[in-house]
Amino acid sequence: MAALKRLIFILDRALDNLGALAFMGMMLVLCLQIVFRYFLQSSIIWATPMAMFLFVWAIWFGGAAGIRDENQIRVEFSEQFLPVSIQRILLPAITLASAAFLVLVIAKSGRIIELQSAAVYDTLPFNRDVLFVVVPIVGSIIVLQCIRVFVRQVKRYYFPETLEQQQG
Repeated sequence: MAALKRLIFILDRALDNLGALAFMGMMLVLCLQIVFRYFLQSSIIWATPMAMFLFVWAIWFGGAAGIRDENQIRVEFSEQFLPVSIQRILLPAITLASAAFLVLVIAKSGRIIELQSAAVYDTLPFNRDVLFVVVPIVGSIIVLQCIRVFVRQVKRYYFPETLEQQQG
């Protein structure tokens, strides 16, 4: 069990680092574009599509981390104002609904990837499908993160003593 927890920890950090690298890469490309355009009067033609590509990948990796840590953007009304008796049903149900929606998105992404495989970037050495491949790859990881969150929520609301034993 300890080995599995260690592996999950390593994978979580790898996802975090990939997201950070994509974001830093995007920032670097945009800064280069600014320097080249305004100080050297020469534009980098591949900067905008590369920044967009890195931004999309960074957002998906960030989404995986947000779901995992239960820090995703959400309406916190239920957590602040609803009684625990409703929260214990509603929050795990929302998590399962999110996972189901992502499964639908992943299922439909194959067609989009197929359509985009013929579209080429004029300035990048790969087709547009590489931009959309993030959906089934990281989307699957996010579904697994939703399952982790669901299990954590069930433990929190239905078996709080097991959480105390694991933490103590």
